[in-house]
Amino acid sequence: MKKTFTILSLLLYSTLAVCQPVTIDKSKSDLAIQGTSSLHDWESKVEDFQATADFSEDQVLNIAFEAIVKSIKSGKSGMDNNTYKALNEKEYPKITFKANQLDIKGDQLVGNGQLTIAGKTNDIPINLTLSNASERSVKGSIKLKMTEYGVTPPTAVFGTIKTGDEVTIQFNFTLKNT
Repeated sequence: MKKTFTILSLLLYSTLAVCQPVTIDKSKSDLAIQGTSSLHDWESKVEDFQATADFSEDQVLNIAFEAIVKSIKSGKSGMDNNTYKALNEKEYPKITFKANQLDIKGDQLVGNGQLTIAGKTNDIPINLTLSNASERSVKGSIKLKMTEYGVTPPTAVFGTIKTGDEVTIQFNFTLKNT
């Protein structure tokens, strides 16, 4: 029994020892939300976001990401205010993503996680590009419908300008060891 416990302890320790905690290097990373409207396509940049995770050789564990809703900026204050209202920013000031584990398969990071927007959580599939060059980076895009999160697509000018339901979250994160 003692031998089994020792072997299990060594396996657990070796698993923990090879995990490298990382976070996003915000000076080398970007996050944007892209969509359409009845007038034109649009893009908003997310200025305040952070994430932590533990990298091992073949997995990324304990992923926790958050973005501050009030940091979503389009360059147009009216559009920004409509975004904050649609996302119910006062009650839900953060957008979060969590995953216990994503698998590294070649240059892909795959698995499932939970995305929470405006207080509603949905499981989403993840398939991102992972680069292990001198600067480790994660790139990808995720398409989703606002209505799947209980968000009514914003309108402007008394409803004559309508935002499309589908948006794309586009990102390029450079990671750094913590």
